[in-house]
Amino acid sequence: MNTIGEIFREKRQSLKLSVENICSELKISRNIINQIENDEICEDTQIVFLIGHIRSYSNYLNLNTNEIIEKFKVQNNFNKSNNINYISKPSFQNKITYLNKTLPGFIITFVFVSFYLLFVREDDYQFNYALVPELPEIYIPIIENYNVNSQVSLTSDIDNENKFNSKNNNSSAVANVPKKLNYEEDKLITLKFLNPTWIQLRDYSNNIIISKLMEKNEEFSYKMNLNYNITSGNAGNILVTVDNNVKGKLGKFGEVIDSFIIDQQFSN
Repeated sequence: MNTIGEIFREKRQSLKLSVENICSELKISRNIINQIENDEICEDTQIVFLIGHIRSYSNYLNLNTNEIIEKFKVQNNFNKSNNINYISKPSFQNKITYLNKTLPGFIITFVFVSFYLLFVREDDYQFNYALVPELPEIYIPIIENYNVNSQVSLTSDIDNENKFNSKNNNSSAVANVPKKLNYEEDKLITLKFLNPTWIQLRDYSNNIIISKLMEKNEEFSYKMNLNYNITSGNAGNILVTVDNNVKGKLGKFGEVIDSFIIDQQFSN
């Protein structure tokens, strides 16, 4: 059985071609032609190039190129799997690579949240009151009595202090002042608001004297002879005193009054 080198050499000689002629026509060095015709095996890293030269040489000699190539492979135990090294794909399952992917997103999120907290969001300084259920009705009279008694006690203490000061005051100017008669026009009515309450006062000509929401512990005073008409949304929050004497509340807790007049007969 002829080898590849023998086939090429015999074919070239039959065509009366020299090695120099082949080298000149195919632009292949003399050493490579000699390697092919002498069946000299080169290193695995150059065998692919050698196969290319064999293909050119075979085509030039009008040989069956495919058959020559296959025979060369069988002759030299050529195996692609042993000569071609595949480069494996790079692995991205690396902590550093993962950090490089997540770090920009984390930084963007941090900057956005910081900007929102510092410049966009406005703090709500308003007080939010919790909703509590109303007191049962059985406790309302107890609370009202306590408030009235507290005001009566406070007024009594003030009166006692005034009496004590009067007895111990030896000023002649005070002693010579005539005592005022307790006429109706001299009586001073004071409305004290135990809780925030809306009130309106009108005179005989229906002119509005005051119409507003009074604050807790706020007071309003006027002479009894003015006979103001009182309208309120919660009479139980209004404590009435006449010349610093507590007369009681204007009405019951939650009671609405309209055009009510306080006179000498008022007592609650």
